Amino acid sequence: MPETTNCNLCGSDNYRTKARYTWFIDLNEPYEICECAECGLIYLNPRPNTQELIELYANEPYFSRGNANRGASRTEFYTNRMRRLENAVPQKGRLLGIGCLEGGYALEIAQDLGWEVSGVESSEILASYARDNLSIDVQTVDAWDLSGLPDDSFDAIYTHSFEHFSDPLAMLGQCSRVLKPSGTIMIEVPNQFYSLKDKVRLTAMEILGNHRYKVFRKPPPLHFHLYFYSRMTLSQMLESQGFSIDQIKTYVPWHPVYHSNKNGKWLQESLYALGGLFGAGPSLELIASFGGKKLE
Repeated sequence: MPETTNCNLCGSDNYRTKARYTWFIDLNEPYEICECAECGLIYLNPRPNTQELIELYANEPYFSRGNANRGASRTEFYTNRMRRLENAVPQKGRLLGIGCLEGGYALEIAQDLGWEVSGVESSEILASYARDNLSIDVQTVDAWDLSGLPDDSFDAIYTHSFEHFSDPLAMLGQCSRVLKPSGTIMIEVPNQFYSLKDKVRLTAMEILGNHRYKVFRKPPPLHFHLYFYSRMTLSQMLESQGFSIDQIKTYVPWHPVYHSNKNGKWLQESLYALGGLFGAGPSLELIASFGGKKLE
């Protein structure tokens, strides 16, 4: 059965539903997008319960080997990302990957660059792909649980699964525990609802009507995202757990996920570039260092 939840950032149970956003990503009842009335965090509420999420990661085609194979064609993209992490942590050491979406190719590249890499993943399909095809040490755990990892054992953490975590604050607490003092975390999430592209889509869908809408008509499979972060809410969440924001950007010059739709490609490319100039690109990439007290 679906479950309801309070805001993960401030704990408030005071929220307003966002019917336009729910319609925008084609969610079905009982699931809805809501916004915390106190801090502005947008999240799925109600949402699938823990067991439903476990089954989702086991059976959803998005977490299949086909998705993992796709990462092999994105070497340049992941190399550039790992280089940006490398610039933030010049002394390469131990790197923990939380999530192996698209097979864990980013972790393989980090390994080739000299990092000592290991990972955790909730989907056994993706975890086994990373182990068998990329020779990466990946554990399959429920909800990306880090409890089996020792304290102060990693120099950096990389994740592009943060929007999937049911309790991101608790996950950041786990991250601070396993990071060495002054360790670094790199997070990538969609800039969902806040990007220029999404704002244009929302306006066009309202004017034309969903049944007549053609450009960008098919939404990506984002119904299993539990949180939708802005620059502000993502930064506040990390800062509340003792992290200092070193860098945050809302635009990566070329991102394969956001450049794969062939419909209206020229318009998409223009919106990505223009959005990037005004902090409204399709992707949020954050690098932060941990300098606070370890949470109990």
